[in-house]
Amino acid sequence: MTSLFRLCKANEETLYCICQQGEYGLMVGCDRSECRHEWFHLQCVGLKRKPPEEVWFCPECKLQQ
Repeated sequence: MTSLFRLCKANEETLYCICQQGEYGLMVGCDRSECRHEWFHLQCVGLKRKPPEEVWFCPECKLQQ
C-alpha cells in the first residue's frame, strides 16, 4: 500500500492524530491497517514534508512491527 498524503481544510467533525484534533493542513496516513489514529498532522510526527518512503508507519505502529 502506498502511504496516503493530503492537504486538508479545517474540519473538526472527526478526530485524528496523536493530538486528537480534526483535519487541517498537511496530513499523512499510516499504512498499518490496525492504526488507531489513521491520519497524522505532519508536525505532530516530526515531519516537515511528505515522507519519501512509499510505505509510512506512524511512531506507534513502527514499534508494533
